[in-house]
Amino acid sequence: MTATVRRLSKGDDTEAAEKLLVQFFREEAFSTPESIIRSHCREMVEVETCGLFLAEAAGEPSGVATVSMQFGIEFGWLGEMSDLYVLPARRRQGVARALVCGVEEFLRARGATGYQITLTQHARVHGLRAFYTKLGFAQEGREILYRNL
Repeated sequence: MTATVRRLSKGDDTEAAEKLLVQFFREEAFSTPESIIRSHCREMVEVETCGLFLAEAAGEPSGVATVSMQFGIEFGWLGEMSDLYVLPARRRQGVARALVCGVEEFLRARGATGYQITLTQHARVHGLRAFYTKLGFAQEGREILYRNL
């Protein structure tokens, strides 16, 4: 099955992407309120250095991915794919790979030198380390720490 992927832009209806991200966050037991997820989706399509990607397979919304860019001295433009979700019924059909390709095309077009992902405990449960390793991601020895503001 072939999935089509598009980056949602200013003025696009983000409802399908919002719904998929809400489902993803609930499945993984993340605590972000639905209203925040939906608000951030609508805001993300307004920001040129961010991308909200929707995959459709068999004419139905099937997956979603988000990416944000930052600029730093070491790498210049660098991306972070924060979310990648495919409906359970569409997994192992190339939807995730198509979303990753869409994210990479977006980043290359904007001069990014690379991008990172963060694997959570939930991702480990689903065996996603092997998926990302196949795509060329590797541990580089850095540790990501986080602080709420």
